[in-house]
Amino acid sequence: MTTPLIAFLDTLGRLPPMADFDSRVAALDVDASVREALIGRDAAALARAFGTAPAMWCAVNAPEDEPKPIDDVPGDEPAREPDQRPGPDPSH
Repeated sequence: MTTPLIAFLDTLGRLPPMADFDSRVAALDVDASVREALIGRDAAALARAFGTAPAMWCAVNAPEDEPKPIDDVPGDEPAREPDQRPGPDPSH
């Protein structure tokens, strides 16, 4: 069962889309469930036909103990607030 299926899948990967895809799938010597998976473009069902398990992913996100300080960029001075105290009168 798998040899003609693998050859068919290989052909699919190398050639442009087939206009007669459904008739080619019907001509394959495969189980009805595989044929339905191909026609329905159901990757999970096709993987089950090969006896494979679905891919599993595991990710661990560990929080940091302390937040890292943000370093000031050299030469980037913070803006000064205007002086609120009255100064000498510039007209004198």
